[in-house]
Amino acid sequence: MTTFDIEESHGVWFDMDSGGRVKLKTATPSDWLKIKKAITEKDPIIKKLEDGKYQLFEHVIIDEDLQMSMLNDICIIDWENLFDKNRNPIPCTPENKMLLMMMRDDSFRDFVNEKMTTLAEMELEQRRVSEKN
Repeated sequence: MTTFDIEESHGVWFDMDSGGRVKLKTATPSDWLKIKKAITEKDPIIKKLEDGKYQLFEHVIIDEDLQMSMLNDICIIDWENLFDKNRNPIPCTPENKMLLMMMRDDSFRDFVNEKMTTLAEMELEQRRVSEKN
């Protein structure tokens, strides 16, 4: 019998050494399709060829900044106990996710990237185990 877990992941909490914690999830194929649709713009271009005929080309423009922002927003679900330099809580918003991931101080970005790799490996192992059963 083959079984599938059709529930969407609600994420996994990871504790930071510095005291906060971050809830992460991997992007699903439907997440990637949504991102691709949002970041891709097709710009048709008509060019005259050497033989005098015209040909239509599609120039594809990818908004990489939007891709990064959407991926951060999808994969970083929540956080707790993250504070700014004035000890004010940092709300978990799409803007703050991008701000923390783009800071010169790479500790948050490194933490998220490391835990996303761990999460992907855990999901792969889970699939392997379920395939054996």
